[in-house]
Amino acid sequence: MTISQMQAASNLSGPLTRGFLLIEPAALVHVPELAEVNMRPCTPRILAHREELMPQLVDVAALDDETRALATECWMAEAYVERPPVVCAWLDSEADADAVSEHLARHLVGPGADGKAAFWRYYDPRVLTLTLAILDSMQQQALLGPIREWQFAWAGHRWSVTNAPKEAADDDRPLGWPRPEQWTRINHSEVADRVLRRLPALSVELATRLPATLDGLFSELELSSDTKDVDVLVGFMSQRVRDDFAIDAEIQGSKR
Repeated sequence: MTISQMQAASNLSGPLTRGFLLIEPAALVHVPELAEVNMRPCTPRILAHREELMPQLVDVAALDDETRALATECWMAEAYVERPPVVCAWLDSEADADAVSEHLARHLVGPGADGKAAFWRYYDPRVLTLTLAILDSMQQQALLGPIREWQFAWAGHRWSVTNAPKEAADDDRPLGWPRPEQWTRINHSEVADRVLRRLPALSVELATRLPATLDGLFSELELSSDTKDVDVLVGFMSQRVRDDFAIDAEIQGSKR
């Protein structure tokens, strides 16, 4: 195994000094002060005409002290805010910004569930958490490529996935790209996020279990239910998770 399981990230003792922040430009309206920071777009050639919509990479080491403190503050806030992610990840890599941005761009576009070209927002924590529960270890290593640690904020906590980096190759995207049968599971990411938002705050232990639990429930429902109403599905899944995690019993116990 070259990939670690998703685990709680260690606390920062001060401002970030190295690595890269991965920014979702469409969400910068929520943190306008961050929009002035110098960023490098991660743009596939096929989407060169939409560069402003591609995820952006911030080289932390290249920032001055004031901007570095601002960037760190925005990154740390991600675990506690209720809005779409702006700082989607902190990435630690020995590769330079060009190599990291090229690698990230390589996995943004490829064949979707129907074989047609799809834009994959795998870098969004709401997608990444379910993706990590679905991809096998070789796929995960290819997806992370030169990145030795990928941190992200999700479910009220910051998480870390570590990797044994390998040199990028031309065939990395096929190796790290979901297989056709995995797409139907990964495409449940939006429903999974809605289920999470219906749950009370989860401990690290329960949050760690949630992606695989949801993936298992989705697979079970595909075999036993033809429910198409998303609201009904979200309600049913939320209750199943509460039952499986004994959340309601735990809440009642804490009130006594």
